[in-house]
Amino acid sequence: MRDEPELTRADLATLFTPAREERIGLELECGLVDPRTGQNVGYHHARGFLDALRHELDGTPIEEGAALVGVELPGGAQVSLELGGAIEYSSAPFRSLTDLVGAARRDMLAVTFAARGLGLSILPGALLPFPPPDGIPWAPKPRIGIMRDYFHRLGPPASYAERVMGLTLSTQTTVDFLSPVDFCEKLRLLAKVAPIAAALFVNSPLDDGQPAGVLSHRMRMWDRVDPARCGVLGFTTAPDVSTEDVLRWALDLPMIYRRTNGGYTAAPDRTFAELMRDGFGDGTRPALGDWRAHLSQVWPQVRARNTLEMRAFDGLGWPAFAAGPALVVGLAYHAPSRRAALALLSDLTAADLARATGDVAAKGLDALAGRHPVGSLVEALLGLARQGLWARVDAGIDSAEGPDLLDPLDEVIRTGVTFAERYLSDWAGPFRERPDALVAAHRIPVS
Repeated sequence: MRDEPELTRADLATLFTPAREERIGLELECGLVDPRTGQNVGYHHARGFLDALRHELDGTPIEEGAALVGVELPGGAQVSLELGGAIEYSSAPFRSLTDLVGAARRDMLAVTFAARGLGLSILPGALLPFPPPDGIPWAPKPRIGIMRDYFHRLGPPASYAERVMGLTLSTQTTVDFLSPVDFCEKLRLLAKVAPIAAALFVNSPLDDGQPAGVLSHRMRMWDRVDPARCGVLGFTTAPDVSTEDVLRWALDLPMIYRRTNGGYTAAPDRTFAELMRDGFGDGTRPALGDWRAHLSQVWPQVRARNTLEMRAFDGLGWPAFAAGPALVVGLAYHAPSRRAALALLSDLTAADLARATGDVAAKGLDALAGRHPVGSLVEALLGLARQGLWARVDAGIDSAEGPDLLDPLDEVIRTGVTFAERYLSDWAGPFRERPDALVAAHRIPVS
């Protein structure tokens, strides 16, 4: 029996420490696919891709057990294998949005060259449109089996969990908070913006090669993963929300898995607070690493830890991949825009936001949020974000390209046609329902 020191609430709170300056992080998820079928390739091909990337860029291998599952790039970014065989590019943090986007473009060009050399394509977006649910090529990560078992035990409320784990893609943005007051204001802002602004990003209308009947099948599926740890968290919209509220919520959730002896073990079916009190039942108690792991096992639309992570938006195609980070940064990092957005959305309750999530998934810009047309709200939010980005240009933080990153979203507002509606039109029209045509049009080009 190991004598583990007991965690205190002060220890837990260290993972919610304010930052010293506002920086930006980006996570870009993409399919690693066969260009003829659009199917995610299996681990044999994925390992060959990671090996090629490691050698070409002099990267550092990331392994789980004997399996190569990622590569750390020389500039601090990482490319890792996702649970269902997709890849995720995780940037280093940047103060400048335009510097971040420039680094991501350069890194992803190298990633694309490595894939193309093996006859594979990198496919951004929001949902892998062709793999059948029973054909997900699971990566050799031990925690996958534990997670699948956990979701199976939840029954119907988690009926889409495996498909979310294996098929969905997103572009996630992380931002910093500088004080308790700043945490409150930014978390409230992002929690209210998330399901509304998602209408600008709906981009997953196909499932298993067929129209899914909604504009964002990804958003619809997230509604059936685990209601306790996903979706809209009502307390995050409160005027006095604090890190203590997030801490209390996470303590009341069961842990899914933990690291043990270099592997993973299913955690006992008890809340983290109970585990702190009683231990794991094997003579050990949770350590700070367990708490850190537990906070990665929750997936609300906005995840709060030492950063605030926007997770609500569908991933977009390569020409528009930076639009989500630009919107988040423009609203969150410019106090006048942030406060104007909060005022715009002030009457929306947590229940309104939860209902809007499903409505946006189905109808996009034509959805309602409370009594408000979502199309009108997102047009106003987009204008506020652009003001915020121009303020950063004027302050010398970003180049003049920053506001231009929102142009693809302006096009959605101007035409009233979402990415998902264009996707469906192309699929039935010029692509003639051919996966190779869709991949050729949407993959990241090498030049």
